[in-house]
Amino acid sequence: VSQSRYKGQAQFPPVARTRSFAYVSNVAITTNLLTVTTAAAHGITQVGTIVRIQGVSTTVDGTYVIQSIPLTTTFTAVSSTATLGSTAVSPNGVATFTPVTSGFTVTNKQTQNNVATITTSSAHSLAVGDWVVVNINDSIYDSIASSVQVIGVPSSTTFQYLVGTTTAASTAVSQGAMGRTSYTGTYTVPAATQGVSATLYVANTSNSIQYYRVALQATGASLANQWIAYDTQILANTTIALTTGISLNAAEILYAQASSNLVVFTLDGSENT
Repeated sequence: VSQSRYKGQAQFPPVARTRSFAYVSNVAITTNLLTVTTAAAHGITQVGTIVRIQGVSTTVDGTYVIQSIPLTTTFTAVSSTATLGSTAVSPNGVATFTPVTSGFTVTNKQTQNNVATITTSSAHSLAVGDWVVVNINDSIYDSIASSVQVIGVPSSTTFQYLVGTTTAASTAVSQGAMGRTSYTGTYTVPAATQGVSATLYVANTSNSIQYYRVALQATGASLANQWIAYDTQILANTTIALTTGISLNAAEILYAQASSNLVVFTLDGSENT
């Protein structure tokens, strides 16, 4: 029998998803659509990216979900303010970008029995249990600073989550976007190998409370009833260590999911062949 030690072999996300920054040099709002110009290329390519704007004005400062990216130095988002003439920002404000796994514009909204149904512009690939942010300038549906959990996926372009309003009519949405903030990763025990997980580290690198799930998935089995942690809260900028000591057979899977891409899992353990 040979034994090898591994550390970080099941680190998620495998490529660091960290915040990025850009200076804001100009802002304008037309019919509730905020257009932000940055002093240099902002590097953002994903609709649904979360952006926090600071140091511009009381009218503009806040958190948004990016709706479109017309240029390498501009992006748009829905604002509660109707109109603001083109305004140079001096000294520059700051835009802080938080990455998302995926994002889409929103085309329709409806609420029945406190369940909101959102329609996206194309197939979203969401699953029950995923976490999303929504920004359509409607207090019934908007959840920007913190994520909401998907409780239903009626179709490839609709998803559902709980809201505080009982009923709201089906209405077309011309402006707004959503982003999937949850991240799922897995570590699979190699063939002809047995593994022992010693410690699972969970680090919340975001500035808000997040939630995570951990499960040991037997080969071909459903995740149901195999949870080690389920929607467990982790405070902002906090790291916890779970002493697991779980034996893993070949092809078994350690599954981890979090409500933000800024939660990182690192597994420490050994593999025996």
